[in-house]
Amino acid sequence: MKKTQEFDHNASLEALVETGMLRLNSLHPGGLALTRELAELCYIQKGAKVLDVASGTGETACFFAERFAARAYGVDRSDQMIRRATAQAQARGLKVQFSKADAARLPFADGEFDAVTCECTLCFLEKAPVLNEMVRVVRPGGCIGIHDLCWQESAPNNLKLVLAEIEGEKPETLEGWGRLLGDAGLVQIKAIDKSTAMSRWMQDSKRQLGLLGQLQLAFRVIRRWGLSGLWKVLQSERVFSSKFLGYGIVIGTRP
Repeated sequence: MKKTQEFDHNASLEALVETGMLRLNSLHPGGLALTRELAELCYIQKGAKVLDVASGTGETACFFAERFAARAYGVDRSDQMIRRATAQAQARGLKVQFSKADAARLPFADGEFDAVTCECTLCFLEKAPVLNEMVRVVRPGGCIGIHDLCWQESAPNNLKLVLAEIEGEKPETLEGWGRLLGDAGLVQIKAIDKSTAMSRWMQDSKRQLGLLGQLQLAFRVIRRWGLSGLWKVLQSERVFSSKFLGYGIVIGTRP
């Protein structure tokens, strides 16, 4: 998770979401349908104690509590996100606990959770330390589940550099994500290609905004970051819309 202060100075698609300039029905490809699939793959059920890392607005943790009657927790480094998530849980009458924490230093005991998830965020965190912490706090036999951006094997380096520079995101290939989970000590690893959700998400996001909304958003970007900021956002959008960037679910079990 990037620090909120960074978004005051750097134009990016992530900045538009973080600052509230861009409000989407779904903050990640696949929406809650993909969250539900992740939950089912991680055997999240009634009474399960579940942690969502980089919980953002809290939608995922609230969904686990509301849909599966799980005991849900969330952590995020952003004060703003913690406030939004807490307010959302309270508005929905849910007992979900959100706390500010570094994903690489989780404030929980070893083996405390039945499942730990991270949605569309691990690509711009320190992957190995965060995965190691996720594994540490899940019980033996418990599941770690992520879904995230995935480069195609044929992705050119210039697109990778653009995404890293503007968004701070460094996706793996689907197979690469699987190897990372294996390196963290997980077994029974399953990687599922969900790239069709990526293109659908981009199309739905543009449809949700409409032409007028896109023009208004462009004006707000220029007013805040100038024409150079708009150029960065358009470059980032080009990468997200390209055939070289896909999406996937990856899960594993702590032995």
